[in-house]
Amino acid sequence: MALEEDASVETQEVAIASGLTPDDVEQVLSMAAASGLFSSSEMTSAESMAWDSAYGNGNEPDTFLKATINRAGKDQVIGFICFGPIPYWPGNYEMYAIAVDPEFQRLGIGSALINEMNRLVDYDNGQSIFFETKTDRAFENARLFCEANNFIPEHRHIKQFIPEGGGIVYRYDLGSDTDELN
Repeated sequence: MALEEDASVETQEVAIASGLTPDDVEQVLSMAAASGLFSSSEMTSAESMAWDSAYGNGNEPDTFLKATINRAGKDQVIGFICFGPIPYWPGNYEMYAIAVDPEFQRLGIGSALINEMNRLVDYDNGQSIFFETKTDRAFENARLFCEANNFIPEHRHIKQFIPEGGGIVYRYDLGSDTDELN
């Protein structure tokens, strides 16, 4: 963007809220598909979790956070994150997915979603958040993003969280009680 264009850029407020509405689901799934980083099975899982969030009763195990702006009087989803507790492993969570609309990337929206997830997990007495991504070149930005947000590569296999072939697991520690990971 040229300097002359900078003066004409309008500042917009970004809101982060928990949960999805039925109207949000298509935007979230389109954003996930446009990223090119979700396999067909991951898209199927994302779709199932998104619809559960949109039509659930609030007791779903997974949480969606969405970042929105108001455009022409209508909320537009510009980013989302989905996470939830890891079954049978109290205090540990998994971040399943995060995506930001390409038009709004590199503005801190993904980091704001991570920070809100961390706050909610910490409030729930969570200890660690895990995230798995692939190691191919296409996922390099995802790995750099995780590391920039203080996720550290897990260099040992944890019985509750073993990466699929060609994957790497990242961990974010919320508290000091992370000795109980095995």
